[in-house]
Amino acid sequence: MPLFMTETKFTDESLKALAKKTSDRPAFVGNVIEAYGGKLHNFYWVFGEYDIVMIYDAPDNKTTMAILLTLSAGGAVASHKTTALISNDDAMAAMDLAETKKTGYKSPRKEWEGWLDEGGEG
Repeated sequence: MPLFMTETKFTDESLKALAKKTSDRPAFVGNVIEAYGGKLHNFYWVFGEYDIVMIYDAPDNKTTMAILLTLSAGGAVASHKTTALISNDDAMAAMDLAETKKTGYKSPRKEWEGWLDEGGEG
């Protein structure tokens, strides 16, 4: 199943509420993810731009979006940033696959190979 990392920023109001009364957020988030057929693997509180980082699997991108919309629907979340995580084995397989297809693509370095900038712009 695809693996995702989501960084979440809570609203200021949510953080104020959490400072007044603790809440076991991983339990609630895990229940949402499991309801959609996924699994929460890790949940961390972090310093910086975001407040939490979650690592979880979900069946596909559409389901991941539904999970995030569900988690955001209550108004406690200011923003999410989600990254698809690729295993090393899958990355190495992609490296082996890269450039095995005839696409006609030419990188700018190859396209401009031998070109000499002689100035004259102005």
